[in-house]
Amino acid sequence: MDDVGFQPLGRRISVGSSRKQANAAVPGWVPFVVEFISNALPRNQAGNWEHLHIGAYEISCELLVKLGCAIDNGTGAIPVAEPNLPDVIPRWDDVATLVIWVAAQSGYIGFRLFPGARSSPSAPLAPANIRAAHGCGPAYLADEAFPAIQSLGLILGGRWTEAAETVLWRDDPPEWGLDFKSDRRFLRACDLAVATVPKDIAEKIKQHAEIREEQIVEWLELAHSAPGISRNRDDALKSLRFWSEHILDGIFETHWRLADGWLSPSESQRGLRLRFDPLAISMRMAFAERYLPKYPHLWRS
Repeated sequence: MDDVGFQPLGRRISVGSSRKQANAAVPGWVPFVVEFISNALPRNQAGNWEHLHIGAYEISCELLVKLGCAIDNGTGAIPVAEPNLPDVIPRWDDVATLVIWVAAQSGYIGFRLFPGARSSPSAPLAPANIRAAHGCGPAYLADEAFPAIQSLGLILGGRWTEAAETVLWRDDPPEWGLDFKSDRRFLRACDLAVATVPKDIAEKIKQHAEIREEQIVEWLELAHSAPGISRNRDDALKSLRFWSEHILDGIFETHWRLADGWLSPSESQRGLRLRFDPLAISMRMAFAERYLPKYPHLWRS
């Protein structure tokens, strides 16, 4: 990592052992992100990373595996002795979002209210060291997270960059009160999503949007097979609609991105599925209102 100017933050993380790994095809953010995530993830006594079934940490372990730095062990990831970067690097936008999520989960970032907000926090907070810019509000960022977030191009000169704005839509800090659903970029992306649904995606959407009678019957039979449990048709519909929403959210989380629309199969493979992504869920709802108007459970909530 000396070949790409990597300065470690304490414990050294070496990604790859040959110059083959430090080439122009490897984005400069890779070593900084690996170092940050490696240090942020909880570890067990054996020195393995543990995700603790926390979403941001689960995806972090997945990223370390995809970057050739670890082996999945079901409860987290085991560091490998000789990391070896793959030929295909995960998508920048997904990695950038994940780093924000991990920083928030680990307490390395704290979002602050926009200047002039009517309410203020009751407890004293560390002052913001990232100023509001490009639709993003102020924030406090701990030293441990600065190299990774800066290497991803999200901050410059103590301000959020233009590239950071839509990444932060995928975190949607409540302190900022963002309204990206009325932004022209979101609306244009919805137009494109409706107009260009790939055939295989359209089939998946239709399959999981429609709740069929046989599904209701099967659900009730399963519910009634458990002693002491009484369920009716409304219970079945509520449960099936919930799973319908969840599955369609997964389609958008896996196969759609704001900047690119519907992803090709190869781009979907490069992606990280960030579950409960506020941007993907909002797009699913906006899309469904136009594309699936007869299924209001998918766009009313």
